[in-house]
Amino acid sequence: MAEDGRGGESGVSPVIAALLILALTVLLTGVLAVGILSVGMQDPAPAAGIMISENTGVITLAHFSGATLSAGEYAVLVNGIDQTAHFQADERDFGPGMRLTWEYGMTKPLGSVSVVYTGGGRSVVIAEKQFSREGKGEVNAAFTAVIIEGKNATSQVKTGVSGTKPLPGVIAGQADLWVVPDQGSDQVTIAFTADEEGSDLTFSWTSGNGQTASGRTADFVYDSAGSYTVRLDVLNTASGESGSDSMKISVRDPGLSAMTWVKRDTLVTGGFAARTTTGGIGLDRNSGGWAFQYNDPRFFGVEFKVVLTDSVTKSFNHVRSREEMVPGIWYHAAGVVRDSGTTAAETLRIYVNGVYPASAVYDTNPAGLRYLDPSSSAVYVNPSFNVSSYSEVPFPLSGAEIAAVYAAERDDPR
Repeated sequence: MAEDGRGGESGVSPVIAALLILALTVLLTGVLAVGILSVGMQDPAPAAGIMISENTGVITLAHFSGATLSAGEYAVLVNGIDQTAHFQADERDFGPGMRLTWEYGMTKPLGSVSVVYTGGGRSVVIAEKQFSREGKGEVNAAFTAVIIEGKNATSQVKTGVSGTKPLPGVIAGQADLWVVPDQGSDQVTIAFTADEEGSDLTFSWTSGNGQTASGRTADFVYDSAGSYTVRLDVLNTASGESGSDSMKISVRDPGLSAMTWVKRDTLVTGGFAARTTTGGIGLDRNSGGWAFQYNDPRFFGVEFKVVLTDSVTKSFNHVRSREEMVPGIWYHAAGVVRDSGTTAAETLRIYVNGVYPASAVYDTNPAGLRYLDPSSSAVYVNPSFNVSSYSEVPFPLSGAEIAAVYAAERDDPR
């Protein structure tokens, strides 16, 4: 058989085949590159201007420009260790104009401070500063506080007294010492004493409101409500060793905050749920005290009843939420008296599940009156209601603080 001149086999020429292979290689390389870029590309870390400094043992982070770092998406490292909580930054956004501080102390070694962006599972350093301070031996700078003038409310806030429940950590953790001004002088005086003493020791005190003192003891006066940090720095002049310690003081306006968790059964239509009692005689106008009640929500609902006085006349006052209590459901009721209130709503308030109801009504105008605190009383709970707990502190909590208490306890009212 004769050949046709095209060879014994049919197919593409070697040149064309090579070109096809080259094109296919280029195409696959491009697809692969696009795939890698699409998988690897992430949103860039936020750009933020943050200045880091340290002065007399206090580390300060100052945010002066750029993006706000969202709570939970950044960390503060000191010597490579996460110390975000010490800067109270674990639940706070950090944006321009804000400052975060930590009283780290002057005797511990300080090598580096870093602000790290942790969003999206990454770890990107936003700001960092190196230090070269070596540690020294530390002097004990612990100190104690005794309230000379004013009412100490620390036990009621932190541990509870006479069966009352302490405030949750979201409130109680804000200060080490809680004080209410003396009703006569309208101020608080606290005496502080350092634990250590010795001829080689020098002491330097700051009050948090502009007062200073030297010596082993210091007396500071506070004449307005607020949060103050008392600091003591101790120096051993012989060895050069030093130490520092601090205490947070919360000075609160006089008044009352009473709270309870209560649930009613279907057969219970009304009555008091919890109240103070003096000598077993119930809420007594001449002795003072408070009560939570519930009745027809068209007129009353959850109600706070309290004894107020103008120093001469003593009277029952009511604020009614007109909020219904559905049987079988736990409700958080809070009553607040602010002795310095100038209107009805400033003086006497009720909160139901952390909210001051727009429907609240008053039977009389309580403005200008103050809470009559019974000298000795106990809380009596009506067995017809389910009352799981109750709290009482001798100062008015703010609406935001009442809401925070409710949020902290609502998953477990007990």
